[in-house]
Amino acid sequence: MVRITSRRYWILLHTRRDGRVGRRRSPAKRVYWETGIEGSNPSLSATILSDNVLIPARIIQLTLSTFFLVSLLTACQERPEKLHDFLKPSTSHRTVIEKTVIVPPEVLRRWKAVKLAVIDKTRGTENIYLVPIGSSFKVPSSSLTIYLEAFLPAFTMEGTVITTSSNELVNPGAKVHISENGISVFQGWLFSNFPNTHAVTHPKFGFSLIGVVPR
Repeated sequence: MVRITSRRYWILLHTRRDGRVGRRRSPAKRVYWETGIEGSNPSLSATILSDNVLIPARIIQLTLSTFFLVSLLTACQERPEKLHDFLKPSTSHRTVIEKTVIVPPEVLRRWKAVKLAVIDKTRGTENIYLVPIGSSFKVPSSSLTIYLEAFLPAFTMEGTVITTSSNELVNPGAKVHISENGISVFQGWLFSNFPNTHAVTHPKFGFSLIGVVPR
């Protein structure tokens, strides 16, 4: 009786048909073992390998990127004025159309002054002043000057024309120009029915139209 040891059993189990001892490798593993090329198709992997040089895809990618960068820098150097124009911020060329204020003669004959309330925000006080139409008024104990340019009893605006629809106090509006120490701080309209419309944003004073004085 022949006794088979574990060593002999392993040799018999792993003996291939060609007489060699060892595990039988797959074609892909055999190509990788012999050439160092990975791939599931040995014939395709073998055709990629050149006898002289092997160019990785990474080198091709870096070469193309370098060529593109050099071309871009050359184009920018040849046309610096166009690149400068491209980088310049665009500006608006829209023209601000001035409004035309038309005060009918009958309005001028009927109304002579308006009543403006000046609120001191720091002191919490409010004073009412009578400002004649077409005149300037110096606010006491301050460096403010108010110029009352026009008054319209029924303010209306159509296109670029501002006028009044009647001579009645339907929507009273006063156009004022307020300056402080000679510097303009507000120029626009004050409305008694809508005090928050176009309100003066001054850190210390507030202004509102509260009445009108007839002739």
